[in-house]
Amino acid sequence: MIELKKISILDDNMKECIKLDFLPEQNGFVAPNAISLAEAYDNNKASSEEGGGDVAFPYAVYENGVMVGFAMYGYFACGDDYEENEPIYYFWRLLVDKNHQGKGIGREIVRQVMGEIKSKPQGEANYCYVSYEPTNIGSKTTFASFGFEEDGRVLEGEVVARYKL
Repeated sequence: MIELKKISILDDNMKECIKLDFLPEQNGFVAPNAISLAEAYDNNKASSEEGGGDVAFPYAVYENGVMVGFAMYGYFACGDDYEENEPIYYFWRLLVDKNHQGKGIGREIVRQVMGEIKSKPQGEANYCYVSYEPTNIGSKTTFASFGFEEDGRVLEGEVVARYKL
């Protein structure tokens, strides 16, 4: 059974999360979890100081009690490069540890995270976005199977795909 649990840089299991890794051929596909947790912390700290708006939701992923992955999504009150002046959800990070890949865990993570995003827990938005390296066929295939469609843009070297909420 796959379970997502919210995680922060203050949690005891943060060190375990940082140790999760990808295969050498996946280098450059996703940022290390230490960077992702720092970005979530920084984003959420800025949001609380500014009185709300943008927020990040980082999750440790467990399979039968063993940490096997990491996922994070965000809600952005102003979509910046994605939807100018409209709020969006962004499927920010997905990492399945190299020792646990090929078992459908990534698909299950996407299913659960998208279920949460579809409930619009932070507020209204028309789209959820994801971006990935053009050579990351696994991400392209997985997100396309959930209804994400590439919109023709490439931002910071990554292909942009969106899902109509």
